[in-house]
Amino acid sequence: MDISTLTAQHNAQMQNAISYIVAHYNDQPSLQELAEHIGLSETHFQRVFTEWVGVSPKRFLQVVTRTHARQLLAQGGSTLEVTYETGLSSPSRLQDLFVTM
Repeated sequence: MDISTLTAQHNAQMQNAISYIVAHYNDQPSLQELAEHIGLSETHFQRVFTEWVGVSPKRFLQVVTRTHARQLLAQGGSTLEVTYETGLSSPSRLQDLFVTM
């Protein structure tokens, strides 16, 4: 496989991964789930995603989750409602998300 073919393949895979994360952030998919969805090993997916996107898959998922949580809170959602709407397990996870980001 030549480099341009590999580049095009990785580009398509990372676009697919980003779309999947945005569509399923409230399920909080694991690295394993994401890698399986793309058809790569976890290690290879982690490396390629980070290289192409500039952040790890976990960090990207956190950004998407936090963005949605901020929108829900601005609309008057309670902490508990926002926690479960974003797929987090407890309000302390929501707090951790805001503190670490």
